[in-house]
Amino acid sequence: MCEADAEFLWPAAIAASSRTAFLQSAVLWPRVVEMHTPLCWGVQPRTAKAPGNRGTGGDIKNSETLMNILLRRIAFLATLLIATTTHADTYPSKPVRLIAPAPAGGGTDFLARQFAMRWAEQSGQNVLVDNISGANGNIGASQVARAAPDGYTLLASYVGTQAINPSLYKTMPYDPEKDLIPIGNLATYPFVIAVNSNVPVDSMDQLLTYAQAHPKELSFGSAGVGSGGHLVGELFNTKYKLKILHVPYKGSAPMISDLVGGQVQVIFDTLSTAGPFIKAGKIKALAVTTEDRVPGYPDIPTVKELGAPDLIIGGWYGLFAPKGTAESALDVVSSSLKSVLESNDYQKTVTAAGYAPATYVTRDAYKEFIEAETRRWGELVKVSGAKAN
Repeated sequence: MCEADAEFLWPAAIAASSRTAFLQSAVLWPRVVEMHTPLCWGVQPRTAKAPGNRGTGGDIKNSETLMNILLRRIAFLATLLIATTTHADTYPSKPVRLIAPAPAGGGTDFLARQFAMRWAEQSGQNVLVDNISGANGNIGASQVARAAPDGYTLLASYVGTQAINPSLYKTMPYDPEKDLIPIGNLATYPFVIAVNSNVPVDSMDQLLTYAQAHPKELSFGSAGVGSGGHLVGELFNTKYKLKILHVPYKGSAPMISDLVGGQVQVIFDTLSTAGPFIKAGKIKALAVTTEDRVPGYPDIPTVKELGAPDLIIGGWYGLFAPKGTAESALDVVSSSLKSVLESNDYQKTVTAAGYAPATYVTRDAYKEFIEAETRRWGELVKVSGAKAN
């Protein structure tokens, strides 16, 4: 390689690795009027001419050749810049890891996979769901909080991990508000107030009357201390000054089994858990904690209809990214989420599973939603007195 080519290639190499560095170099190079080094491509530098010498045809030819070379070099550098820009803006360019901080088969896992499958189809890249459960989601979520903020490790989480845990746990392995960026909801869900089929009530009013007349004789089951079902049950107790005893289980499956069997008499849980048993007539649904009736369950009245709008409360599942993730990557995920939420296929699949497809909102609006939810659920944790450590 000759000296001139070396002078040409070093800014090109810089350009390939740093757009900013290239633009800075381009201001100083190439200097068309200060060429002191032979160009090596068959063109010799012009010799100095005596004053007054007007030049010859050879000088003109050499000048034209020099200009062509310079134009080719400029075009080459422009191509490098375009290629570098295109590479930087292409996201995702490799598989994305989507951590679901809950076991396979649950709501978090289900919705994470529904989104991952559709985003993979849109982007042409694999989106791999990784189930990392434990500590009500804290273990998996903390891994995302500590991950490189490059957009290739994201979190599909839920209300328990993001909004309840900060008040439930005395110490947290990460700060959900400071360490994670909210992107948007995947789905929401109401809670259903349901009773064992042998409990002599058929409406929420009858349940209130019966519970008031039989304090501490009824018990309600939940998926665990500090779970959504536990906190909604305590909200119900507080509002109506009831004494329905709490029985925590290790998950929804044993809880619903004991409700059917009569070991507990009441639950405040999700339709995805209770729905099949309601439709089979094994338990009785008295109300859903929503403003409007739930598609697929048109016969279940809402708490608003029953005069208890302050019992309107629901859970949700959403997407989050590590703090520091580039806006460009967040924009891509948000755009893909919007497309997924608006697809008929996703809406039908999610609705059939007992969830409500989320409505797309901006990241700023979703951040405000998460902050409000954290405050509300935090107050319920205080009322319940629940603690996890």
